[in-house]
Amino acid sequence: MLIKTLMLTDPPIVSTSSKLLEAFKKVNERGIGRVIVVDNEIKGVISTRDLLNYVVERCENGCDRGDIFSLINKDVIHVMTPNPVYVFEDDDVLDALTLMVARNFGSLPVVNKEKKVSGIVTEREMLLVFQDLDQLFPVKEFMTRRISSVYEDVPIFDATRLMIKRGFRRLPVINEEGKLVGIVTAADALKLLTKTILKNEPEMFFSKKVNEVATAEIYAIDPEKSINEAAMTMLMKKVGSLLILDSQNRPTGIITERDLIIALHYQLHLKSS
Repeated sequence: MLIKTLMLTDPPIVSTSSKLLEAFKKVNERGIGRVIVVDNEIKGVISTRDLLNYVVERCENGCDRGDIFSLINKDVIHVMTPNPVYVFEDDDVLDALTLMVARNFGSLPVVNKEKKVSGIVTEREMLLVFQDLDQLFPVKEFMTRRISSVYEDVPIFDATRLMIKRGFRRLPVINEEGKLVGIVTAADALKLLTKTILKNEPEMFFSKKVNEVATAEIYAIDPEKSINEAAMTMLMKKVGSLLILDSQNRPTGIITERDLIIALHYQLHLKSS
């Protein structure tokens, strides 16, 4: 299977001369969470994590309207990851998947023979491969058992900082009794931050609590179910993770898109050996 059969075409793109405001506007497009920086050829990539980290580092003690205005008027080259790894349209899916797993990439820009950007492939597109594979492994073999949660009354800024510091993309949200009440993601934080920037109202982000931002709808899966079923559920529900809950509705584990592409990589190598 070739990458061009899975990639998303017409990905969000900005130029090297663009301001950060443009990246904030585009990063939420189509749920991709990434922007490709181009100047005739690909120069960099800006991710949700890059943007959140940029603001968190500079607003540790809060940011007023002047601070926000100053931040978003920086050139994107100050925030992007330069010289990103990319793949060609006719590269094999397994080769791209190996890159993503080995280098811990959440996505790969895709270029044509002339090295012009033609698309992007993310972990979510890779999950489509599961529909053609046998159901060999249960969720419990690849799920993450050590799981961190956040209390619902914690400021969203603190939750965002925790995600950045620990490399998480999401945190289950619990109440004082430890009962699960929702989930908050880096994408949720970025959407709120983007609204804050567009309206130039810092209090929208810096004064809100997690429970004002978190998604109350929770998707869970039995750890005995197959990873194929987990992948299809994530694709249908358009979510990046499924929780594993105990009998008292407390999170005991999580399986993410990242966990699943590691599982996919393992299964495809078994198939090819």
